Amino acid sequence: MTERIALANLPTPLQPADRLSEAWGGPRIWIKRDDLTGFGLSGNKVRKIEYHAAAARSAGATTLITTGAVQSNHCRATAFAAAQLGFKCHLLLRTADGLKPKHALGNHLLHRLSGATIDYITPDQYLDRDTRMEAAATALRDSGEVGWVIPEGASDYLGMLGFAAAGHELAAQISELASPPAVWHASMSGGTTAGLALAAAEAEDTFTVIGTSVGDTKAQILARLETIWVEARRHRKLPDSLHAELVDAYIGGGYAVISDDELACQLEATRLTGLLFDPVYTGKAMFALREEIRSGGLDGFDDVVFWHTGGGFGVFAHDFSAVVT
Repeated sequence: MTERIALANLPTPLQPADRLSEAWGGPRIWIKRDDLTGFGLSGNKVRKIEYHAAAARSAGATTLITTGAVQSNHCRATAFAAAQLGFKCHLLLRTADGLKPKHALGNHLLHRLSGATIDYITPDQYLDRDTRMEAAATALRDSGEVGWVIPEGASDYLGMLGFAAAGHELAAQISELASPPAVWHASMSGGTTAGLALAAAEAEDTFTVIGTSVGDTKAQILARLETIWVEARRHRKLPDSLHAELVDAYIGGGYAVISDDELACQLEATRLTGLLFDPVYTGKAMFALREEIRSGGLDGFDDVVFWHTGGGFGVFAHDFSAVVT
C-alpha cells in the first residue's frame, strides 16, 4: 500500500447549496468543501501532496521542488506542507515577464511567508518546467541536499492516489442519494480528474466525473490524463480507459483571463452560499456550472456535486471593482 502523511482535515463536508439551486434551477447543487482541508493547506492539492511528502521522506529528501503560476494554489500548499513537515521548499513560479512581482498578494504572499526559495520564470521557460525542476534537484544534490520533484499540480500517479481516496470519501457521503450525481470540478493539470475517475470505476460508477477546463483545450487535458493513466497502469490493475467527461466550452479568454461576466457569476455564487470562489479555478468552474445548467447539459441528473477545490487566497489578488458595488 502506498504511504501517505496525513496533513488534511478529512473527510471534508458535503453540503447542500439550496439557495444556489433555487436560483439556477436544474439539478440540486451540493458542494464538496475541500476549501476546508486546512488553512494554509486549503484546497484539493494537499490530498495529493500527502502522498508525495511520504515518498519524499522515504527517499531521504530534504527539499520539495515544484512549479506553477505565481498565484498557484498547489505551490502554496506544497510550501506550507514543507514548513509543517521540516522540508525545505523550492518553487519555480511563472510570471508574465519572469520577474519577481512588485507586490506580494494572495497565494504569492503566502509562498514568500512560508520561507520557500523562489525562481521566477517566463511563460516560454515554463514550457521547459520539468527539465528546470530536475536541474534544481541536480544543483541541490551537488550541495549535499536531496530534492524531491513534484510535477505541476502534483498530477501524476502519486497525486492521482490522493484523489482516488477523495472519490471514495465522496462515494460514502452520497450513498443515500436517489441516483448517481455528476461531480463537477475545475480541470487543468489532470490529477484531480484522473483520481476521481479511478474512484468512480472502483466504486462501480456511483457518480459521473465531469471536469471543466479553466484554460486548456479538451484535447490538451485528455493528453495529460492519458499520461497519468498509463503511469498508473504500471502500478495497479485499471480499466483500459478512464471514466470521465471533459468540457472545454467555458474557457473564455484562457487560463487566468477572467471576464466581467465570470466575475459577476462568482459574486452571485458567493452571495448565495457565503463561500469564496477564486477567479482562476473555482469561480470559473462555477460560471461553467451555471452555463451548463442553463443549456440543459445536466438535465439527466437529479444532483450535481461541485467540488470546491479551494483557492480562496486568490480572491485577494484580483480586482473586483468592475462587479462589486
